[in-house]
Order: sequence, then structure tokens, then C-alpha cells
Amino acid sequence: MNPASSTPETPAGGNPDPAVHSLRGRVAIITGASRGIGRAIALAYARAGAAVVGNHAPDQAVPQDLLDLIHAEGGRAVAVQADISQPATHAALVEAALTHFGRVDILVNNAAVKGKMPLLEVTEALWDEVQHVNLKGPYFLAQRVAREMIRAGTRGRIINVTSNHEAKALRGSSVYSISKSGLGMLTKVLALELAPHGITVNSLVPGSYATHMNREAMLDPERRAAAGRSIPLGRLGEPEDLVAAAIFLAGPHADYVTGTSLRVDGGLGLV
Repeated sequence: MNPASSTPETPAGGNPDPAVHSLRGRVAIITGASRGIGRAIALAYARAGAAVVGNHAPDQAVPQDLLDLIHAEGGRAVAVQADISQPATHAALVEAALTHFGRVDILVNNAAVKGKMPLLEVTEALWDEVQHVNLKGPYFLAQRVAREMIRAGTRGRIINVTSNHEAKALRGSSVYSISKSGLGMLTKVLALELAPHGITVNSLVPGSYATHMNREAMLDPERRAAAGRSIPLGRLGEPEDLVAAAIFLAGPHADYVTGTSLRVDGGLGLV
């Protein structure tokens, strides 16, 4: 791994960033990179020197604005059509990384769906949709990426974006809570089984964030203010709040960190 730059630069529109160049030469696959947390991580990784491979679902447009922004800042990125819920499509992400950039060093399993519905109304279709995107997809994508890392002798990084609800039930979102709890356990079992290969696996744990997934609450000023008041630090998280932790877990200073959950939740987990 390359060390962090000793002379931080200033990214466009931002403050001096101590993580600039800390991921130089690395190649990252990031799911759900077109918006929200995934987009923020993709931009941060590109600014830190990594090449980025993102996915877009068959019913989504190519995130051209994200690609254009990364390229305008001198970064490298491609977007690939791949439905994370369908493991048969995962090969396209790995093949794109190898074809365009020659390697895979980092996987960020970020793509997720909420599936909010009271327990007594949950359908099998909703269960399948949420579990396939939030848990089955990350499981088999991690498996495929890990196989490539092992084949290439890469001491890689796998980062799963979970939720406070990996350990805390959410009323009306039983299926979502179960999927995130499963993803938290997946982090642990992957960390245990991949440690002999030098691959670390960790979770990023956001709390209440202002993202597309919570768009209905975010459009209501009263609900947004109430949500902020429930957090010890007094505000909702923004996707950019996660990027320093995401760079840390992917970078050279986290070589001895595996199987852990790093909370970036403003203290919400304390409440």
C-alpha cells in the first residue's frame, strides 16, 4: 500500500484533504455509487487516487454526472450495468475492474433498499427483494471479489455498509433490520475466513443520514428537525460524514483492523 501524501492538496470545492493520494494505485468496486453514501465514497476514493468501478441497475441510467466529475478532477472511473441482487451479473463488475484497471483491491458493499412495511403486511416478494439486494448480493459479490484477490495475491479490503439496525430493531422495517443484522454477521465471518489471505473485512455503520433512502422524511422540515434532535450530536448525518472512515478502512493505516464495525452515527447508537 502506498503511504499517504505528506503534502495534502485541496480537492475542487473542498478543504485540504489529508487523505489525498492515500489510495493511489488501488482499484475499488463500489455498489450503489450513483447517489447518497455510495456516491460520496466513490468521489472520495477517486480524490484519494483510487480507480473506481460503480454499478447501475438495469432500470437506472448510467451515472454520467458522477463519471464526468471524477474525470474532470483527473480521476479514473467506469460504470457497469449490474443488478446486485443477481449474482450472475457480478462478474461484469470484476471483469470491468480487470479490463480497465488491471486489478481489484477494494470492495464496498453499499447498495441497499429499505422495504419499510409492518410485520403483519410483509409479503414474500418484499422479503426476497430486500434480502437479495442487502444480503445475498453482498455475500456473493464478496465471494467473487475475494476469489480474485486470492488468485492475484492481493491483500485486499472489503467494506460492508450496514446500519444501526444491524443491532437495533426498527419498527415497521423488520425485513430491513434482519438484512442489516445479517450483513453485520457476514462481516465477521468473512473477516475470519479471509484473514489467512491477508484480506481485511469491516463494516461502516451509519445512523440516520440525509440520503435518497430517507427522502420522504428529509422533505418534511419538522420530521427532519425531530430526527436531528434524537441524535446526541444534534443533526442528521450527511454522506460526506462517512468518507474519512471509508478511506481509513481501505487505506494503509487499517492493515491490522478486521472484523470490526466502525460507527459513524453521531452517537445514535448510544440512545
